[in-house]
Amino acid sequence: MPEFGFVGPTYVAASITQDDQETINWFPEIDATKPQGERGVLALYPTPGLVLRLQSATVGEVRAMHVIPGGSLCLMVIGSILYSVTQTYIATAVGTLTTNNGACSITDNGTSAYITDGQNRYTYVWSTAAFAQVSNADGPFIGGGVCDEVDNFIIYTRPGTNQWGQTNVASTISGALNLGTKLGSSDNIVSLITNQRDVHLLGEQTSEVWIDTGSFPFAFQIIPGTSMQHGCIAPRSVYRLGESFAFLSQDTRGVAVAVMMKGYAPQRFSTHATEQAWSTYATVADAVAYTYQQGGHEFYMLSFPTADATWCYDLASEMWHKRGWRDGANVVHRHRSNCAAVFNGEVIVGDWQNGRVYSFSLQTFTDNGDTIPCVRRCRHLTEDLKREYFHDLQLQFQPGMGLQTGQGSDPKAMLQ
Repeated sequence: MPEFGFVGPTYVAASITQDDQETINWFPEIDATKPQGERGVLALYPTPGLVLRLQSATVGEVRAMHVIPGGSLCLMVIGSILYSVTQTYIATAVGTLTTNNGACSITDNGTSAYITDGQNRYTYVWSTAAFAQVSNADGPFIGGGVCDEVDNFIIYTRPGTNQWGQTNVASTISGALNLGTKLGSSDNIVSLITNQRDVHLLGEQTSEVWIDTGSFPFAFQIIPGTSMQHGCIAPRSVYRLGESFAFLSQDTRGVAVAVMMKGYAPQRFSTHATEQAWSTYATVADAVAYTYQQGGHEFYMLSFPTADATWCYDLASEMWHKRGWRDGANVVHRHRSNCAAVFNGEVIVGDWQNGRVYSFSLQTFTDNGDTIPCVRRCRHLTEDLKREYFHDLQLQFQPGMGLQTGQGSDPKAMLQ
C-alpha cells in the first residue's frame, strides 16, 4: 500500500471535515535526497526531553537569559532576582528588580549588561559584580520596555509611547537628548529589535526601520521607504529566526498572524489552521517566543500563557507542531520552557513557573522524569468520499533500547 500521509504537521482546519491533523511533541523531518513518494521522505522524530541543570533559590518565572561575551557566565532573571550562573550551574544572586514577573530583556555592550523589565532599567558589570537601577535622572525619560544593542549603543523603548532612547556609545549612561520618536505613524512602539545593524521599531499597527548615521545627539535616523503596515500584538513574541526575525503581528485589518521579516517586508508563515486556533484564545498579547537550533532544525517556540498552549514552527520543514507537558489528570499544558540560551555547549531553557533551568536533550525521553505525551493524528483517508478497504497497515518505527525503570521500561505502541 502507498504512503497515505501518516507523517505531517498539526493542521486542524476550521472545519475538521477539511483537515484534522494533530502532532504533539513530534516534529517532521524531510529527507531531501529521496524523490517524492518514496518511503521515508518524511519521518517523525521526538522533541527533546528536559534535563534539570539548576533549581534556583527563587521559585518563580524564569523571565530572561543572556550569555555574556566569552560564554563564561549566563545572566538569568528569575522572579525579581538577577542571577549570575557559571558553567557548572552555580547561581549567585547579584541584584534585585522591582518587578517579579512578566516581560524582561537583557543585552550588553561588551562590558556591562543592561536589563529592562517594562518599568525600569538596570545595569550589571560582571567584572566587578556591580548592580544598579538606572537613575530617574538618566536619559530623556524614565523606565524601559525592551532593550537591544547595536554599534556599542544600548537602545531601549519608553513603555506606552512612540519614543525610544539610546545610551552613549560603549556606555550605560544616556544623555538628556538621546531620544528618538517613531515618525511614520503615531501608534506606540510595542517592541524593537536590531537586525543586521538595522533597528526595527515595531508599533501597534505600523513599523519602520532606523539606522546608525553617527548623528548627534541621537545617532539614529529613519531609513526612507522602510515603513510597513504591520505592527506587533505581543512584545515577547519578537525573536531572531534564521537570518532575520519573527513576531506575532497585527494591523488595522486584524490580529494574530505570524510573520518573518524578509528585508523590509513581513512574510506570513502561520497557516489558516494556526490562525484559526489563535483566534479562539482569550488573548494573544501575552505570547512568549524564543528560538533554538538542534540537529539542523531551527525552531520558533511560541507559547500562549493564558490559552495554556505552545506552538512550534520548524524553519527547515516549514511545518507547525505543538509542544506540551501532561499533568496527573492527563491534561496537556503549554511547554515548561519560557526562554532559552545557548550556554556551556547546550541549549538551556527556563521554566515559566518554578525557577528551574533545564537543558534540551535528544537522548532524554522524559521532562525531568515526567512522561512526555507524544501524539500523531494523521489526515483523513478518503478517495472522493468512497469507501476504502485496507487489508493491512504497516507502520515503520525505530525501537529504543528501553530503560531500567519509568517510561521505556515496558514500551508500547498504540493505535486509536
